[in-house]
Amino acid sequence: MPGRDGTGPMGRASMKGLGQGSGYRRGPGKNFIKDSNQSKTQKELLQEQKKLLESKLDVIEKQLENL
Repeated sequence: MPGRDGTGPMGRASMKGLGQGSGYRRGPGKNFIKDSNQSKTQKELLQEQKKLLESKLDVIEKQLENL
């Protein structure tokens, strides 16, 4: 409240009491990503993690060879 007069930014009305007709909504936004790991088993998650770690290890080994 910049002017301490109950208005919001730039002298506009306060943001209190936003109803459904205000243009604001609750819930996930347009960039919300559903967690795709929920449908995977523990074994599948561990296998994916193993592949990721193996690829990182390959990169490290290549860097060591270049030194």
